[in-house]
Amino acid sequence: MKEQHLNIPAKDGYNLSAILREPKTNRKGIIQIHCGTGIPQKLYSNFAIYLTKKGYTTLTFDYRGIGDSKPKKLKGFDATIRDWGQKDMTGVFNWILDNYPNDKKIIIGHSMGGQMIGLMENNDKIDHLFLIASSTGYWQDMSKPYKWMLPPIWFLFIPVSTFFLGYARTKKINLGENLPKGVALEWRKWCINPKYFENEFGKTLDPLYFDQIKVPLKSIQITDDPIANHVTTNKLLKYYKNAKISIDKISPSDFDMEKIGHFGYFSRKFKNTLWNKLVLEMN
Repeated sequence: MKEQHLNIPAKDGYNLSAILREPKTNRKGIIQIHCGTGIPQKLYSNFAIYLTKKGYTTLTFDYRGIGDSKPKKLKGFDATIRDWGQKDMTGVFNWILDNYPNDKKIIIGHSMGGQMIGLMENNDKIDHLFLIASSTGYWQDMSKPYKWMLPPIWFLFIPVSTFFLGYARTKKINLGENLPKGVALEWRKWCINPKYFENEFGKTLDPLYFDQIKVPLKSIQITDDPIANHVTTNKLLKYYKNAKISIDKISPSDFDMEKIGHFGYFSRKFKNTLWNKLVLEMN
């Protein structure tokens, strides 16, 4: 396997830190991996390495303001979640289209990384989608007891943190990395709305491409995930109404485990089970 660290321009030219991994064997296709909110690409490294060893070129990257794509100071840095979809995901995929024009193209989105695919103007070049623990995020749709932890975050921590610091110090409360102010406030705005981001359709979220996505879409849902539960995952799928949707429900009991949760799918312990099954579905 060959690993290369790159700077890839977003649609607006902002440089994004990315890691390209090439297999030693003949390439079966290329996979673009989308992180969750505030999650750096390094969380998905073992997963990407596994997929590469199975014959796929993989490309992970950090959104602007996150991981190795963040500036020296977050205060005053201009970024939103919609930027991650409209500019970052789109720009990275344009790079793939330029460099791998004849390859099968797969996108794997974790959590928020599966939402913003509907903002990618080049979505018509995607061949297959996999959404892992990906859903909408209205806080009252979350499962107990997790959802009762959220009101202090949305109604106290985020407003106070962004007001006094100029960014959200979410790393302090184990919500991923610190977030640019615009990202944190947009995330909060969506998560306290019963319709999540739908009220922004045609406004801040415009143009939309959910309806144009008609490729096979596999939604991988974890039964003990308090965030992407049976309500929120299926709410997201309603926007991909023209995709060829299939659903795979995964329970900890299937593996004699007590917990998988929102991030557990990416644990190396699943390389011979869940990860292998995913590869077989890609081939």
